[in-house]
Amino acid sequence: MDTALRDRLQRTIALLGEEKAAKVFNASVMVIGCGAVGGYALEMIARLGFGKIWAVDFDVFEASNINRQILATTETIGRQKCEVACERVAAINPDAAGVALNMRIEPGQLDFIDEAKPDFVIDAIDDVPAKTALAAFLVRKDIRFVSAMGAALKTRPELLRVTALDKTEGCALAKKMRENLRREDVNLRRVRCVYSPEKVKICKDEAGNNILGSLPMVPAAMGSLLAAEILRQVLA
Repeated sequence: MDTALRDRLQRTIALLGEEKAAKVFNASVMVIGCGAVGGYALEMIARLGFGKIWAVDFDVFEASNINRQILATTETIGRQKCEVACERVAAINPDAAGVALNMRIEPGQLDFIDEAKPDFVIDAIDDVPAKTALAAFLVRKDIRFVSAMGAALKTRPELLRVTALDKTEGCALAKKMRENLRREDVNLRRVRCVYSPEKVKICKDEAGNNILGSLPMVPAAMGSLLAAEILRQVLA
């Protein structure tokens, strides 16, 4: 480890010790979804010093993202999320290998993960069919991962929990994932996730249409817990 890298990560090394810190530095993580939750997860993964990080996202930043997405600023509006994410990784830890993948996750088109061979995957997407297919794929390929459940319409980060999918309660997205994955014959105990049992607050826009109201605290806390779960798996 060169001097610059050691200087940047000295507090991590001090807490984890040389041997455990080396496991982190030598591990790779693929972050799928670089929006509200995924952006914060990527931030923590980069600051922990993981050696290779893939940022996977098809979307661009919009002004409405700024209230809750750490990578969204007035300067990144209109830019690809995956590219901004990799620039952020490089700014934090230039020794990390950052790979931007501008793509939408689609069922039946997940072999790129197997080809990339990440040690760990963070699932921070909200498209239910894609999310279901991704979890099933990762379990069957025996790739270690953690999945984010619903963060919108919630206000209390202190209620977040980390558990297996079969132990979740009070989260509509987790319930739908359980139903879908049971039909796929996936062992739910192998799907680690971060979720909140908090009852959602229904929000409407000026026209009376439902809107996914969101605050920055819950996505930030959920992203941090996703990264913490990956760290736990690395050091297990």
